[in-house]
Amino acid sequence: MIGLSPSDNNQTINNYKQQHGITFYGAGTEGGGPAAIDVVTDGQNFLGYPTYCIVCPDKEMSFDVCWPPTAPCFDPFIQDCLSSTLSANFSTDITEFCEQGTVQFTDESVGNIVSWDWTFEGGDPATSANQNPVVAYSTPGLWDVTLTVSDGSGDNTIEMPDYITVNANPEVTLTPFETACLNWPAFELTGGMPIGGEYSGTGVSNGWFDPAVAGVGSHDITYIYTDENNCENFAVEPIIVDGCTSIDETVAGTISIYPNPAKDVVNINSEFRVNSIKVFNFTGQVVTNIEVTNKITQINTSQFESGVYLFQIETDKGVTSKRIVIK
Repeated sequence: MIGLSPSDNNQTINNYKQQHGITFYGAGTEGGGPAAIDVVTDGQNFLGYPTYCIVCPDKEMSFDVCWPPTAPCFDPFIQDCLSSTLSANFSTDITEFCEQGTVQFTDESVGNIVSWDWTFEGGDPATSANQNPVVAYSTPGLWDVTLTVSDGSGDNTIEMPDYITVNANPEVTLTPFETACLNWPAFELTGGMPIGGEYSGTGVSNGWFDPAVAGVGSHDITYIYTDENNCENFAVEPIIVDGCTSIDETVAGTISIYPNPAKDVVNINSEFRVNSIKVFNFTGQVVTNIEVTNKITQINTSQFESGVYLFQIETDKGVTSKRIVIK
């Protein structure tokens, strides 16, 4: 709203602006008010001084005698302003998200609009004539949005550079697991990258896997990681639980492993030829894998960390497992 009067000075108009919360400038006697009135009323019937008038966003001016300047007095001017204005505008339910996100665009344009012409950089669809389109984004980046509206005789455009932010999902990997024996104690799962994610699956609790709970068979372990942008990704690897009882119990009794607990050396004595020995730590990782060609062997455990280890022994008669504590 702009004050126009041949008699009101700038102070009078400024006081009115402050009293009624008007944020646009006013033109009093010092600001060219009388000259502005001459331009506005040129060639028209003189109705009295338009002490105040309405200027629309398209710069069209509505004026009349409006005294005293109350809200009901301005309403007709404001309504006329809104009906004659063509201004493109929009909002969205979200502007920043992760890959494979969708955005609901809502038209907030003003005017007697008959058509909408949208352009979505990086979006699917790339263009739309719908008033309120839904757009999918799958490629990370900063993307522009443009809307042009038309009332049939004119158009108006709003351009929003880098309006949409699509954050990349993190790259997540999971190292394949070794085969676990059914009689192993629960062990902590490792191998997920980046560090800080969560493991889930049958037999998994708080990042630990219990073969006995999972049971014999193949079980998918899922590793999910969420980054600082709250974007997530996952990796899946199977873990196989073997009964490790393929050797006859009578034969298993012919294999001795000592001492237990051990410190520097573990001795293995079998009545049958030992082909290989695998040693697993409490996380299920292979600590050592030894090919053997005799019945008696000795393993140096002086470099092992203290803890529980599983010795998987393969003989000519089958495979058995022995649990050893290393001090």
